[in-house]
Amino acid sequence: MKLAPLFSKYLYQHKQLRLPGVGVFSLDPSIIIPETTDKLFADFLLNIRFEQQQINAPDEDFINFIRSETGKIKPLAESDLDSFLSDGKILLNIGKPFEIDGIGSLQKTREGTLEFKPGEPHLHKQEAHQEGDEPQQKSKTFYLDTSGSTSSRKIMIALGAIAGIIVVIWGGYKLYNRNGSSTTADSVTTLQSDTMAINTMPDSLRLVRTDSVKTRSTYNFIIERTANKSRALRRYGQLLSSQASVRLQTQDSTMFNLYFELPSTPADTARIRDSLKLWYGRRVVYVE
Repeated sequence: MKLAPLFSKYLYQHKQLRLPGVGVFSLDPSIIIPETTDKLFADFLLNIRFEQQQINAPDEDFINFIRSETGKIKPLAESDLDSFLSDGKILLNIGKPFEIDGIGSLQKTREGTLEFKPGEPHLHKQEAHQEGDEPQQKSKTFYLDTSGSTSSRKIMIALGAIAGIIVVIWGGYKLYNRNGSSTTADSVTTLQSDTMAINTMPDSLRLVRTDSVKTRSTYNFIIERTANKSRALRRYGQLLSSQASVRLQTQDSTMFNLYFELPSTPADTARIRDSLKLWYGRRVVYVE
């Protein structure tokens, strides 16, 4: 099942949808969702409100909702959501609208704020799951069909985004193979990258890099762990392009770790982990 229709489906049911790096969509709890055949349905869409907020992580309820609708495990559900939102942010950063089915579209202004425009939703069927052995009943749809220029524009935006992602993944793949082919060359390159990356890290990490290399043990600080290979390679390429000294590790091509190898004492690992969480917007940073 595609992820796109689940955003509006969740919003209609729970009256609030919080998206990391975007903001909060909401509906008045007293509003009753009309039938799609109702002539007032278009007016109902105008009741959707948006507030730009700093949200670092998705709600657990929304992750569990995605899992129940798609049948995927939690890491894959989180990875799919992160990939969807990352693609949307790419569109916003290049001046294109980020459209969310059944909710509306976001556009970044020159001032850097997000401007929301409620939009026409798409048609999909919702299955109501009941407890016990009773058969599943299909409820009426929440959404309307869109066609014409809107669909064409969406296709062009999607193709442009896919082309950009392919370039990033290919670059990350080439770098990954090069790193794996020569241990000596990798060590030299990593030392050079570490020096360049000092200026892009927060002050708390910069101190660790400059005054403690010779006196402390080395730890792996894992900022992302995912089973999605495409996601791992794309994120790896993005971090490398910003001169971050990130490394990529895989376990039998079933799990991928993006991590920083940093010198630290056991007492300092918590502080470094917290700094990385704030700097890269992660909920969890693992230390090995």
